[in-house]
Amino acid sequence: MNSPVDVSCLCGKCDSCMILNHSLCTAGSAEAMVQLNRISHRRTYPRGSVIQAQGEPVDLVGNVVEGVVKLSSMSVDGDSHVVGLLFPSDFFGRLFSDESRFSFEAATDVTLCAINRLALERFLADHPVVEHEMHKAKLDELDAVREWAAIINGHTTMQRVSTLIYVFSRRSENQFPKRGANEPPVIHVPLGRRDIADFLGTTPETLSRNIQTLSRSGIIRIIDSKHFELLDVSELIRCSGESREDLNRISAI
Repeated sequence: MNSPVDVSCLCGKCDSCMILNHSLCTAGSAEAMVQLNRISHRRTYPRGSVIQAQGEPVDLVGNVVEGVVKLSSMSVDGDSHVVGLLFPSDFFGRLFSDESRFSFEAATDVTLCAINRLALERFLADHPVVEHEMHKAKLDELDAVREWAAIINGHTTMQRVSTLIYVFSRRSENQFPKRGANEPPVIHVPLGRRDIADFLGTTPETLSRNIQTLSRSGIIRIIDSKHFELLDVSELIRCSGESREDLNRISAI
């Protein structure tokens, strides 16, 4: 992989980007990134808005810059199910496909670095190093999804809840100012209880009971419905039934 991009060759849009060195922008040469800068643009979406609906033509792809995007799938009987979450630096949209297989919704206020799909496909054809890095990232994501599917199918509800809270803790690391050495990190929970329960294959009531159990055990402290303090990461890992290494892979950091 190439060294971090020299931001002196980019416009203000990119040199202030918080994911500049944590996305596909890490792979290309400075000249390639100038070209990518020309075809990309920022878009913002308020919480709850649909970025791209299931079945719609895929016009835009790119990276999440700020916020969390929720992926949902509509079943034949009309029920919507949460099937994935995208965090800052994650790639959204589907390349080489005319139709979106999922619905992409802003779970929080979201900023995207958006690129016309056909323009990015042409860019990747001209820059195989970037295309290679993107394929590798998608394979890593696929491995994480498979590991997550194994957890959903073979673990207790407490193990699933603990695993997801750990994932949220890893993904929250860059969303809050650094705290003092003796202050526990804050976990941002981007989804409501009903969406989380749907994602974990349980009910909102069972989810709430498990969160309260973690709180009473001194593993987390509930600040509000969207924020927890993580008091005992080792115990949270034990409750997940996974190793720290496996949890980090699932977190897809």
